[in-house]
Amino acid sequence: MNTNFISRITPRYWGYLALLLWGVAALFILRQDPYSIDEGAAKSLLLVWSVADQVASSAVHFGAPDLRILFYIPAGFLWTGSIFTAKVFTAISVAFTAWLLYLWKLNNSDSETALIATGLLIISPLTLTQIDALSPGIYLLMAFVLGAWLDKAYRAAPFPFGGWYFAQLFICALSVSLHPAGLAYPLALLWSWYKEPLDHKQQKYFFIGINFIVLVTLLIRLGWYDLEWLQNPIVSLSTTVFGPVLNNEMTVIRWVTGTVILFVLTAVVFKQYRSLWLDFTGRTLLIGLVLGASANDPAWAMIALSIILYFGFPLLLGVQHSPTGGLMHQRGVALFLIFILSTLFMRADKAHYEIRQLGILSEQDQLIKTLSEEAETARKASEESGSNAFPIRLRVASQWPSRTMIACKCDTFPLPPAATDPQTQLAMLRNFSHLLFDPRQSANILLARNLAGLGGDAAETLVLQPNGVLLHFKNASTSSSGK
Repeated sequence: MNTNFISRITPRYWGYLALLLWGVAALFILRQDPYSIDEGAAKSLLLVWSVADQVASSAVHFGAPDLRILFYIPAGFLWTGSIFTAKVFTAISVAFTAWLLYLWKLNNSDSETALIATGLLIISPLTLTQIDALSPGIYLLMAFVLGAWLDKAYRAAPFPFGGWYFAQLFICALSVSLHPAGLAYPLALLWSWYKEPLDHKQQKYFFIGINFIVLVTLLIRLGWYDLEWLQNPIVSLSTTVFGPVLNNEMTVIRWVTGTVILFVLTAVVFKQYRSLWLDFTGRTLLIGLVLGASANDPAWAMIALSIILYFGFPLLLGVQHSPTGGLMHQRGVALFLIFILSTLFMRADKAHYEIRQLGILSEQDQLIKTLSEEAETARKASEESGSNAFPIRLRVASQWPSRTMIACKCDTFPLPPAATDPQTQLAMLRNFSHLLFDPRQSANILLARNLAGLGGDAAETLVLQPNGVLLHFKNASTSSSGK
């Protein structure tokens, strides 16, 4: 009876069960502390929490958030203050994206490619770290594949200014707000309506709507100021196999692997250029790959990995073999590659879990943790003293204000602009107790020069890392009754 029951279960429900088991396993691997999260995601969470608790927050000074904030609203209102809940919703978004990608490739290619590519994508260490950091790559990929589905749905039942129309405009705004690669979806949609319009009137509606929503989104966001530009693509591509690089410690095997992946990516794009461009999702991924090269960050690597998996495996599986050969003769190379990649991916996932267990952090997060521990020590000392005096409050200027505020639970503001001289800079920082930034970045050179000219009487260095420094101002006015 059990055998008959299992045999009646359709492959669709086996797929749902596999995604459920993957989601449960992924949640056990994710970090539950306030570190290693994306700055943009932290900003969105702070704003949602502030609205949910009706508390005034300095997060409003951090700039306009991207539209990830809409995905955090349920978690923010129901479980205010919980970062892990936001990661749960992000994991659900990954499962939804994987399902859409599987259906897309199943309808456009074959079930073998769809199953292999989707399976490798969801166990990739890059996908896991994108969930753990609440990075934009997950939502960017979801916007691409969901937008392609919406375009197909609208063309099947066109209705000007209907729900499908505004849903596509929303996806345009979402993708553009996340990353420069997000411009790929509105560009792909414009090309689709330029080459294959249903009629002239609807073509005009889409041209006007897409250009308007993209322009408004760019004006509201004022660019992507949280982004680090022109990163090394080899470093980012190596994370698809080995996971993130802590503190820029690139090994020889990472350099070799990243270079090989870059070569494979170039070969796949060259061989599958026509297939990429003729398919709406493929066209979006291709344009996103080109535009995202301005950053070469993990979100861009997520697009590159998707192209390699969904358009590279058809090249490998489509090689003609002798029909008289066995399974290993026909699929031996593909099976060997799947085995190698799966092993490397799961070893990297295990290493991610071990790093979480050992509490290993990046240099930026180590600085934030030091500040957090100092803030917690000050709070405990104030509680133990039991005096009626106002406790000393930390007021921090940080290059990563959202992440810093979540970790240390103190007043945090963005970095001040660089002044003309050290004394003017000190006057600008008179109400701050700490300053946290990376002095090696080109945008911070003048600020670092002014701070270095203040001397030890005004500021002291608490922690110095290659990628950041934590300063304490000795005579800061930071009492709770201060301005």
